[in-house]
Amino acid sequence: MHSRTGRYLAICTTTNWWTTCTGNNSSFGGTNPLWSARYASSVGTLPAGWAYQTIWQFADSGTLPGDQNCFNGAYDRLQALAKG
Repeated sequence: MHSRTGRYLAICTTTNWWTTCTGNNSSFGGTNPLWSARYASSVGTLPAGWAYQTIWQFADSGTLPGDQNCFNGAYDRLQALAKG
């Protein structure tokens, strides 16, 4: 995808799935934004290679319909992510 668009795909995963299915591969953390899914009071341990999550999916329901997510950063960083 990067070669066609110049953008890296965001990876949405749980740490458990990532560890089990990729062997906790750390090679994506330097390029791909992490969308961490963990329904708990904190984001918890991240998969190898990522120092922080870009988005944290913390619940599947709440005050708004659907998944509840939190962007980790300032509004201008969210705009930059959306624009590529």
